[in-house]
Amino acid sequence: MNARIRFLALAMLAQGIVFSLTPALAVDPGDTAPSFELQTIAGDGSIRSGELFSRYDYTFLVFWRSSCPHCTEALLGCEKFFRTYGSGSITVVGIAAAEGDLLAAKGLIESNGISFTQVRDTGGIVAASYGVPYATFAVYLVGTAARVIDARLDPQGDVGTVMEQMLATLPSASAASEPADAGSGISYQGLQRMRFLSIDSRGSSAVGLYGEPVSPGNSLIYRLQVEVSKRLMKHLRAGGLLRISNEGKRVLDSGPQYLGAEWGSAFAEIEARRLRVRLGYYEIFMTPLTLMRWDWDDNPRVGGDAGCGCGATAGAVLVESLEELGPTFTFEGAVASYYVSDFEARLFYAIPRRARETKYSTYASGAGERARYSLELYGFEGKWQRFDARTGSFWKAGVHALGSFEDNRSVDFAALRYLAADPWTSTRIVSVSSEAPLVRYARLRGELVLWNSADEEGIVTTAGTEAVSHEGGGGIGGIVIEKSKRLGIALDYLRLDPDFFTPFAALSYEPNTEGPRVSGRVPLLGDLANLSVFYKKLREADSVVPGMERKQVSLAGASLDLNVPSGWGAGIGWLEKKSWRHGELSPFDAYRRAIVASLQYRFEKVGVLQFQYQKIKSIDLDPDRRADSTANLYSLYSSIYF
Repeated sequence: MNARIRFLALAMLAQGIVFSLTPALAVDPGDTAPSFELQTIAGDGSIRSGELFSRYDYTFLVFWRSSCPHCTEALLGCEKFFRTYGSGSITVVGIAAAEGDLLAAKGLIESNGISFTQVRDTGGIVAASYGVPYATFAVYLVGTAARVIDARLDPQGDVGTVMEQMLATLPSASAASEPADAGSGISYQGLQRMRFLSIDSRGSSAVGLYGEPVSPGNSLIYRLQVEVSKRLMKHLRAGGLLRISNEGKRVLDSGPQYLGAEWGSAFAEIEARRLRVRLGYYEIFMTPLTLMRWDWDDNPRVGGDAGCGCGATAGAVLVESLEELGPTFTFEGAVASYYVSDFEARLFYAIPRRARETKYSTYASGAGERARYSLELYGFEGKWQRFDARTGSFWKAGVHALGSFEDNRSVDFAALRYLAADPWTSTRIVSVSSEAPLVRYARLRGELVLWNSADEEGIVTTAGTEAVSHEGGGGIGGIVIEKSKRLGIALDYLRLDPDFFTPFAALSYEPNTEGPRVSGRVPLLGDLANLSVFYKKLREADSVVPGMERKQVSLAGASLDLNVPSGWGAGIGWLEKKSWRHGELSPFDAYRRAIVASLQYRFEKVGVLQFQYQKIKSIDLDPDRRADSTANLYSLYSSIYF
C-alpha cells in the first residue's frame, strides 16, 4: 500500500510540474511575438522572424503538425485565404512541429496544393513559446512591430473566414517591447492514460483479440508520460522522457518502447541545416518487412493477429499494457539523418535489449528470469519521393537495410554457473520499396527483400559447438485505389520464404506464408460513419513435411465507426481467424471469433473517455485435442494528451 501511495504522489507531482509551465509560455494579443529562425521544409533556406515581421504589415503564423487529424483541412482554409489576400503587405507562414519523417510532411503539403511558405519547428520549441498546446492548430496575427494582434487556438469552421475576421477587427498600432527569443523556450508534450480492465475467461487456452493469453481478474493500469525539450544553443536541443507507470519492466522488454529504465530516458540533438544527429532515445520505423511494429494495411480496423512466430523481441502485444498498436518503435542509441529536396537518408544504432545477468541458482529457484545476452541493432534507410501533378500522387523509392546481433560477450554464463551457454544469433536484411502512380487515385506499391540471412552460433552438439545459417526472402506488392483517407480499396499479394526472419518485422507477418489480402473503407451518412472491411487468406509457401498438405489461414473482419459533432462516438466490429490443414498427416481445424463494441466521448480534442467490450471465442476442432475457450474483456479507458 505504501508503494502505491508513493507512486500516486509522484504521478501527481510530475503532472503538477508539467502544468505549472503553461502560464509562463503563453503569448496573448498585445504581447511581443517571440523571435525565431527556422529552416524551410522545402530545404531551400531559413526564415528569420525579425525580417519577416519588418517586411510585411501583417503576418499570419499558422502552427500545425502532421499528426493532427484536422490540420490538413485547416491548412486548405489558410491556402484559400493566402491566394486571396497574400500580397505585398500580408503573408502567411506555416510552422510545422515536424519530427522524424520530413518527406511525409513535405508530401502532405504538396499533395494538398499548399503554396505558402512552410518551416519546420523541430520539437515544437517555437510553438511552445507562443503557448500553442500539443497537437493544436493555431493562428497568430503579428504586426510590423512584432506585436501579437490576435490569436485563435483551434478555430472552428472555415479557417480562411476566421483569418478574414481577424483582419477586420485590427486594433490601432502601438509600440512593442524587445521580442523574446523563441529558441530559448521549453517544449513539452505528454500522455496521461488509465485503464480499468476486467477479464472473465473460460478454458485454459483463452486468448485476447490479438492471440495473447488471458486469465480472469481485474486490474487498474495507469501511465503518466511527459516529454520535455529545450533549445540550449542555436543548433543544440536536449530533453528527456519521464515515464511513471505500474506496468512494470516487462512492457519494456516487448515494445514498442525499448528503454533501459522504466522511469524514462534522455536525449541530445544537433540540427544544422539539412543534417540532424541525435543521441539518446528516438522514434523510428521503416517498412513492414524490416522495421515496423504493426502494419496498418495488414489488419482490420478492430485489430489483427500478432502471430506466433514473432517472439518478445519483435514486440508482442500484452493485454495488461497501455501500449497502442502503431508502426513506431522507441529505441535508445544514436540516429543521424540528412534531408535535401526530395531525398532523405538516415543511419542508426540502438540497443533494444540490455544484457541480464542472473545466477543459475537464482533462476532455478524462480527468483529471477534467465540470463540473456544484449541485443544490438544497426541500419540504414534512403528514401526518395517526387510529386506527380498528373495523378496527384507520388513516385516513391527506398532502400532499407537492417542488422541485429546478440552480443555473446555481454554475459559470462560460465561465471554464473549455468549448465550451458545460450546460442547467440545475428540477422541481416536488405529490401527495396517503391510506389508508382498509374492514374488519378490509383497507384502500384511493393517491397522486395533482396537479402535476408540469419546465423545461430554456439549451438552445443556432441561434436562441440556448431553454427547454423539460414537464407530467406520474400516480398509484397499490389495496387491501391484511394479517393480519400475515408474511401479506398487496396489489393496485395504476400510471399515470405520459410527461412525469412528479422526480429523487428511487423507482428502480423510470419515466415513461410503466401497469399492475397484486400482491404477497403467507405464513408456512410456523410461524415458521420465509416465502414471498414478486411480479408486475408494465406497458406504455407512450402510444405514442412513431404506429403503433408500445406497449412492455411484466413483472417476476415469488418467494423463500423460512428462519430458525431458533439464528441460522442461508437463502434462495432467483427473479426474471425481460421486455420486448418486437411489430409492424413497432422490435420487440424481451429478458429477464433471476436466481437468488439465501444462507446467513447472526446473532449477538447485532447482527451477521450472510452468503454470497450471484447468477446473472443476460440475452438480447436481436432477430435484428439478439442479445446473450447471464451474470454470477455471489459475496458474503461481515460486518455489525455497535453
